[in-house]
Amino acid sequence: PITTISSAIEGIRNFNDVDDKEKTNRYLNISGQQLKKLEIMVEKLLETASLDTNELVLNKENINIVELIKSNIEKHQMVASEKEIIFHSNLEQLDCKVDLFHFENAISNLIDNAIKYGGNYIRVNLSKKGNQTSITIEDDGLGIEKAQREKIFDKFYRIPKGNVHDVKGFGIGLFYSKKIIEKHGGTLELVPNIKTTIFKISFPDAQ
Repeated sequence: PITTISSAIEGIRNFNDVDDKEKTNRYLNISGQQLKKLEIMVEKLLETASLDTNELVLNKENINIVELIKSNIEKHQMVASEKEIIFHSNLEQLDCKVDLFHFENAISNLIDNAIKYGGNYIRVNLSKKGNQTSITIEDDGLGIEKAQREKIFDKFYRIPKGNVHDVKGFGIGLFYSKKIIEKHGGTLELVPNIKTTIFKISFPDAQ
């Protein structure tokens, strides 16, 4: 949220210069939404300490996953306008019982990871086959070396590749996402691929 708010404020400055009131108001609304989310995140911060236990309680509700992902991508696209984020789904609507706050953050972490460490193109795909739903986030970066693949979901682990440590973060995003997806009865894995980086979320009986 802090990054999104900062980008929105910068956008407001630019749009004020050209007197674009419509976009200024849009960015103000986004900033307000993200400030509310930041407040919730502060309250939820201590909950992450219970990810390895059964203490974290998920407040599940029926959510349209298609719209959730679209909204998430729109926010990230605003922040990273130099990237192209493409979304494809074989469904127009997919209602799932999820904890909106945590599930949205899990997806957001994966997209944010692709933006920070990937190339210029990011592809997000949602598909349902039988009783199995999958979400993949793929970027055209250099991929992840074999030696790093088993460690990337460890808490506080950050990939030592090139100038990647110039990217802000604490190495808990992938750990958090994996734990949250697992608490929803699903799995999060890194798909073996030496040319691109693909993270895949799978969960059964989503509808």
